[in-house]
Amino acid sequence: MTDLALSTMWGVKRFETLAEFFKQGSALGFTQFELNHAIDSTMLQNVNGYRVVSVHEPCPADVSVGELKKRNWLISAPNERDRREGVNAIKRSIDLAQKFGASAVIVHPGKIDVDPAMNNRLHEWYRQGKRAAPEYTRLRDQFVAARAAQARVNFSAARHSVIELAEYAGERGVRLGLENRYHYFEIPSPDELGDLLELGFANVGFWYDVGHAETWDQLGFVAHEEWLRRFAARIIGVHLHDVVGVDDHRAAGTGNVNWEMVARYLPAAAMRTCEFQNNNSPEQITAGVKWLIEKGCVRQ
Repeated sequence: MTDLALSTMWGVKRFETLAEFFKQGSALGFTQFELNHAIDSTMLQNVNGYRVVSVHEPCPADVSVGELKKRNWLISAPNERDRREGVNAIKRSIDLAQKFGASAVIVHPGKIDVDPAMNNRLHEWYRQGKRAAPEYTRLRDQFVAARAAQARVNFSAARHSVIELAEYAGERGVRLGLENRYHYFEIPSPDELGDLLELGFANVGFWYDVGHAETWDQLGFVAHEEWLRRFAARIIGVHLHDVVGVDDHRAAGTGNVNWEMVARYLPAAAMRTCEFQNNNSPEQITAGVKWLIEKGCVRQ
């Protein structure tokens, strides 16, 4: 599995220490790893001796993802002080990547400031089997309109931030992978991603999250394949995980994803990370890797 990494997502709250995660991951055949956004500075002392190829911001998570969202310390924040906090969090991840020799940082480009209640209701109705109901379609359309009405304000801030971060990362020999997100109110939409990739930075690309693209498709927002048709050539990395309905981060081969389609588009040079949740057993990890190899998504 020379081209496949395992995210520390699998180890968080599963093992008492990060050292045990690395030991177990190595026993499963992984030789490279991704630090996810649940790893704080106190945990990083256990990284020495293992090959870290990518860092998912905000890592170190001394200010957690939840706290950043709560305070709106995101790179999409219209308030300049809040935006700067978001930028600085990602700069710390870039510095960490440089320290460990990791070539890429995965970036969440923020969100559109709309009421998340519509998003939560759509997820609830989907799980209740109401996706084809007229009220689901009406609510989805209202959500799309609300996002569009607010998008310019937040996307302008995100765009400004990406320019600054691209320059900062470029000076340190680090690439930025802009990740498609799980929630529809988050940035980027396909058009927003296209805009950010057209900024002209050679070290900025698309970090394709398979499960997130599948979730947007299941909810009726954007067809999964649209991300691939439009941006396959700009993919620098991929998070590999499966989805059952709208529940993601499952081991590959256990859900709805069309892995043959994914394999057709993945560039040979794209970095590959298994981003499996910690409730997947070691046996499911092994079976998921085997599935990815059989489907052509990973080289053995």
